[in-house]
Amino acid sequence: MAPSKSSVLMAVTAVLMLAVSVSTAQVFPPRQTQPVQPSMPAPSQPGQMPGQPGMPQQFGAQPASFSKTIPFTAIIGDPTKSFIQLGNMRSPFDTNFSLGRGLAGRLVLEKYTYESGNGQKSYIHVSGVSNPPLVTTEGVELRFQFMFPIIQFKTYYKDYSGEGDSALSDLVAEKVLVDVFLTPTTDQRGYPTYHSLRIAVLGSVKEAEKCTHFFDVIFPVNICKAAAEYFKQIQPALENSMRELLLQPQTRMQFDQQVFQFVRAELLANAGVNPMSPAQVQILQSSFQGTDYRVNYVPR
Repeated sequence: MAPSKSSVLMAVTAVLMLAVSVSTAQVFPPRQTQPVQPSMPAPSQPGQMPGQPGMPQQFGAQPASFSKTIPFTAIIGDPTKSFIQLGNMRSPFDTNFSLGRGLAGRLVLEKYTYESGNGQKSYIHVSGVSNPPLVTTEGVELRFQFMFPIIQFKTYYKDYSGEGDSALSDLVAEKVLVDVFLTPTTDQRGYPTYHSLRIAVLGSVKEAEKCTHFFDVIFPVNICKAAAEYFKQIQPALENSMRELLLQPQTRMQFDQQVFQFVRAELLANAGVNPMSPAQVQILQSSFQGTDYRVNYVPR
């Protein structure tokens, strides 16, 4: 039996309504089971610093290093405060010196005693202060040239009375030079220090108008000869004492500590970091070219 027209029309209408409902329904994407991976940043461009827009810092990138050259004269310190003072009128420990940061000390310089044929003794004391040194570079050495305008040799005969003071002529040495040569190097951390030094004393005693004095008629005292002999003893005593003191571990430690503080502040300031901050410096490479300290470093 054939379907009626009304039943066919109702079937067509139902199919059309189903198609419309399917075409207008909202379609959802399938649920993702894995998180979305972020896109990788664009590679760094030349000239851009890490942290700038468009320049995210890549993992493991090394910070920029800095370079600086510091003359060893600046590392040593203000030369106008350097001096050598000779003296033993009050005490053998009155002789002292200062070259710069931590390079200072006190020396023992004994008086000179001369015994004449009559059994009496004559005494010679020394005193003098140098000018601030002339600091120059001599190859790989730093030279401190101290000049004493005058060194006085005070004399006494028998005792320290007024009579003993006037019994002998006093003498002087003029324009005495003391040269101190320091050779700089770097320590295990890469900071500047020194590893050797040498000292030389040049000068002579000027003769007095009257050199020979007679006591008890026949016993002479040639004070010019005695003072010259004393000055010959002062030269190696000053050279050896200063060298030994400057090479002592305690002196070197004082120097290294003060130099570390100075150099650290200079390098941090050069990198734009406040030296008063707790930041430190990592030395990558350092050396001396002549007497100039050259360093490559990174602030930390």
